[in-house]
Amino acid sequence: MVSSTRLKNKIQEFLEPLVKELKVSPNVITVLGFFFSLLSGALIAIENLKTGTLFFILSGLCDMLDGIVARINGKTTRFGAFLDSFLDRYGDFFPLMGFAVLGFYKQDFVLFFFSLLSIAGSFSTSYARARAEGLGLDCKVGIVERPERFFIILFGLVSGVLHYTLFVLAILSNITAFQRLLYVWGKLKE
Repeated sequence: MVSSTRLKNKIQEFLEPLVKELKVSPNVITVLGFFFSLLSGALIAIENLKTGTLFFILSGLCDMLDGIVARINGKTTRFGAFLDSFLDRYGDFFPLMGFAVLGFYKQDFVLFFFSLLSIAGSFSTSYARARAEGLGLDCKVGIVERPERFFIILFGLVSGVLHYTLFVLAILSNITAFQRLLYVWGKLKE
């Protein structure tokens, strides 16, 4: 499996020359990404998957750019880091909520159920890392971090294979959450 950190570094290297001249606040990019994610979820919910996919991609682009812009332009702040992490949880939620609403209204129990399991796994994975860091532990373990979850959802949106995609996401994101639980348990026993 490709390391998401290594992939992220390569993408940042590629984008660095493009964002050096960008004169917008990284927090504005973060908030814009939040709204793109909200629109994506709303459009997915009404089964407008093509436009929902476009806004999902724009949300992911903003998520990638805000940190790069902050670092390159020397605008990193503690509040900016908090805002980014805080709004990322909504960014995780909105598209998955869109799938859940779509499943509910179409009376598609499988789509609804896997969407909810994906939400639980995504949130538990993120919470486990944040809580571990609060205990002084670095907890970036697991098979599906946020970038991988993004690409899994993107695959589902582009391919239209939503049931299988959300099944995979539900399983892998919850496995990741439990990998983090076991990792923290092991570290705290040392």
